[in-house]
Amino acid sequence: MGRFRIAALVSACLLLVACGGTTKQSIRGATANRLASASHAVALALQRGDSCGAATKARALRRQVAGAIASGAIPSSLAASARTTSSHLASSIVCTPAPPPTAGPVTVTCPQIAKRKQALEQEKHSGDKHKKDPGEADGRHQIDEQEHALDQRGKSCK
Repeated sequence: MGRFRIAALVSACLLLVACGGTTKQSIRGATANRLASASHAVALALQRGDSCGAATKARALRRQVAGAIASGAIPSSLAASARTTSSHLASSIVCTPAPPPTAGPVTVTCPQIAKRKQALEQEKHSGDKHKKDPGEADGRHQIDEQEHALDQRGKSCK
């Protein structure tokens, strides 16, 4: 059963019990309204895709149900069902945090671009010019690509 359906079911069950249903005992009106509102808040959080908020609200609902049972606001004939339902809801919602926001484009100043290009030029022309290392051509190619990218970024600097 989907998370939203579970929350909706809990909300509906609490609301029916609050209205008296077919039993002589029912949850006290103010308590029933508070629990139905809390259950509805869980459903709304799930509907928004806020699983962490829904999980927090479901745990709060479970504590409210336990408190209502302890205070006698939920009669003993309904206590086991209310406790089981609220516990099941709280344990069925898994908090999946949203990924962290990605960083925006990095602002690089014209002097930084010029300094990096100068460092790349020195790197490209450093070392023993008489050695013929097979990896040297690849390294120079990578430096050329970096210089080209810096040239593109630095067009507005001229």
